[in-house]
Amino acid sequence: IRVREFLMKDLYSFDADEKGLDVHYQKMFEAYQRIFTRCGLKFQVVNADTGMMGGRVAHEFMFLTEIGEDTLVFCDHCGYAANRQAARLHKPAPPAEAPRPLEKVATPGAETIAALARMLDVPESRTAKVVLFTAAVPVRSGEREAREVLVMGLVRGDMSLNETKLSHAVQARWLRPATAEAIRVAGAVPGYASPVGLAHEAMLVVVDDLVAGSPNLDTGANEAGYHLRHVNVGRDFTPDVVTDIAEADAGSPCPRCERPLRLARGVEVGNIFQLGTRYAEALGAKYLDADGQSRPIVMGSYGIGVGRLMACIAEARHDERGLRWPISVTPFDVHQVLLAGRDPDVSMKADALYETLRAAGIDVLYDDRDQSAGVKFADADLIGVPLRLTVGGCSLQQGGVELKRRDRDEVRTVPLDDAAAAAREELERLRVEAATAVRDVVYPDADAAG
Repeated sequence: IRVREFLMKDLYSFDADEKGLDVHYQKMFEAYQRIFTRCGLKFQVVNADTGMMGGRVAHEFMFLTEIGEDTLVFCDHCGYAANRQAARLHKPAPPAEAPRPLEKVATPGAETIAALARMLDVPESRTAKVVLFTAAVPVRSGEREAREVLVMGLVRGDMSLNETKLSHAVQARWLRPATAEAIRVAGAVPGYASPVGLAHEAMLVVVDDLVAGSPNLDTGANEAGYHLRHVNVGRDFTPDVVTDIAEADAGSPCPRCERPLRLARGVEVGNIFQLGTRYAEALGAKYLDADGQSRPIVMGSYGIGVGRLMACIAEARHDERGLRWPISVTPFDVHQVLLAGRDPDVSMKADALYETLRAAGIDVLYDDRDQSAGVKFADADLIGVPLRLTVGGCSLQQGGVELKRRDRDEVRTVPLDDAAAAAREELERLRVEAATAVRDVVYPDADAAG
């Protein structure tokens, strides 16, 4: 869900130490949960990649929807939840096995892991998948000057590579799929690539930690139509980085309880970051402590995408007739509909009711257009204000004013003189319902934050 103009509620916290940041971070975590619950959203808090903001901990507040732009990873058994960009998975240690001699075998047409596994009659877990990218990485760690290199990522054949994790592993400024030409320049062959026998001057080799611990894997031979059997990390090639670069898929074992993970889609409506001292150190934002020592300020960042939030509320709170705004964020409290026809007395009474409602502090959208009842009711449902009051000749003859909640079908008639009081009571009932819907806040423990 994208909006043309991006409007954000932005907040920062400034503390003397990490302990103070933890206090602010937990308060914002709890406040955000209450905000999104009162907005009527079905949402999930997930562990997140710190991304360009940096820092050591981040959480995203995700509106769950099939049209979401982010893929989320959940464990229904223990409650683990993460954005797929940052999700971990349990990796059982492979059985110990003595290294076997390296062997080059002909594999014509086996340019995919599935084809290779079929041809060699081995499970995909006995192969190493090579994924190639071009990236801009620092000339030296932490420096701004960058160089362009080929990045070769290796994961086990039955797994997928996580580009975000790979990007972090090499501190990439940008990362994109490598062209066939760039692959050949490095001495590799598209579809049959591996790090075995290649020079590392203009290439970085990043190996998933499970591949590093898996003996005798089958992978490319850097020659079209050939693969190498029994490749072992450390013996046959030396990686530049060994870390977790595997992507969690549906059915992958949970990193906490090892039960199968599931995937869902969501839209990010809010995020919170523990920035630490990254920006304070870069900008020289320091303070003097009790001992007169200069120390960097410890920062946190907390944001809500206001436009995105409104779009998600509209997506979550609607029916076939239109919107159904929650009382907490509705643009108006009451949608007053005038059905006067040519009767000036009805118009006068409706105008008087409008002024009474406004005097009582009720925000009213007054539809006094010269349109039919059908058009006005359809527009009221489309706009979705929580409460509708209809003043017309028929309703006055029946005893007063029609009162209807947008989220219910029943219509009741209240005396004209009591209409403002009845509206206040119904609005208060809606606010109580919204307040009681706020769920208990569960702040993640240290293990859940990982």
